[in-house]
Amino acid sequence: MYQITKHGGEPIGEIALDQIAWRSGEAELKISIDDARLHNHGYGTQAILSLLEQAFGKMNLKRIYLRVHARNAIALRCYERRVLKKEGRLQRRTEQSVREVIYLMGITRQDFLAQGHHKPEAV
Repeated sequence: MYQITKHGGEPIGEIALDQIAWRSGEAELKISIDDARLHNHGYGTQAILSLLEQAFGKMNLKRIYLRVHARNAIALRCYERRVLKKEGRLQRRTEQSVREVIYLMGITRQDFLAQGHHKPEAV
């Protein structure tokens, strides 16, 4: 887990890879910037790009994925505009019988490099 910080070093959130499956080379990305006033400033995007470079380089992973609620428009816009693509859709009913939609999004090392990101170095 890594801290996301503002330019002055003030911590504003966290980013991590979870559920790492070394055999298949996949992991789940989790990110949180809790203060809504800090959304849409590029902090999350930069954190994601940095973590993807680490995941595809030093960790030698092949695919990174995440789950995001369909109602989280800010996160969806960030993920789609920058690097991740929708791969699937989950639907369920909550205990209050509210329909909830969750998207599965992901990116492969090959797609990451094809987008023009510099080639990560494996150790």
